[in-house]
Amino acid sequence: MYSASTIKAMLFIDIETTSEFSSYQEFCDTRPNAIVHWEKKAVIYRKNDTELAELSDAEMYMKNAALHPEFAKIIVISIGQIKFDENDVPLTSKIKSFYGDDETSMLNDFMQTSQSIFKANPGVNFVGHNVKNFDFPFLIKRSIINGVQTPHQFHLQNKKPWENCLLDTYDIWKFAGWNSASLDLICDSLNIPSPKAIMKGDETTVEYWSGNLEKIKTYCEADVESTMNVMLKLSYMQIL
Repeated sequence: MYSASTIKAMLFIDIETTSEFSSYQEFCDTRPNAIVHWEKKAVIYRKNDTELAELSDAEMYMKNAALHPEFAKIIVISIGQIKFDENDVPLTSKIKSFYGDDETSMLNDFMQTSQSIFKANPGVNFVGHNVKNFDFPFLIKRSIINGVQTPHQFHLQNKKPWENCLLDTYDIWKFAGWNSASLDLICDSLNIPSPKAIMKGDETTVEYWSGNLEKIKTYCEADVESTMNVMLKLSYMQIL
């Protein structure tokens, strides 16, 4: 489906997020004007998901704030490429992570690196699972909130579909149909090792505020490699 030369121009990416504050009380104390907005989010969650119906606003914050850039922050950004041998056989992965407690500094480093990447390779595609709906909108919104400049290639709201630098495995897996699947399910279907053996995505808030940032970084990098392997499988190549 994809040639080795095409995959060589792909940069795989994943991000991990957490609630902006370590507790709902800290959120309320620091951002009192935002309380009413979170309460509205909580009402919608309770209405649409019976498993969340009994959660308080505080419990809902610790569980789901990480999904919303207005109430969350990015703690890890991992990017990587697949390295091939001289016969275009996939050999290994090269992954770099931007991570830490200082979101502004991390976003600056990532955006500056991305700018350099675009300068060296204007045709690069950023590839990830659900990157169009989650990762990149999150990255751009958090950058604006933090006053961080983004490359013009990330001004996605102004781009025509054929100008978009994103390639989303969530969309690819639809194959012109209506239904896709989670990265974990696709990995299971294709017999690819899943990063869920390390942790689950909805555990990042608890893990982060428990001081386990390195574990989250490892999980994020594993997600990147799993996405690499999905693309290799789709291209009938051996996985890493």
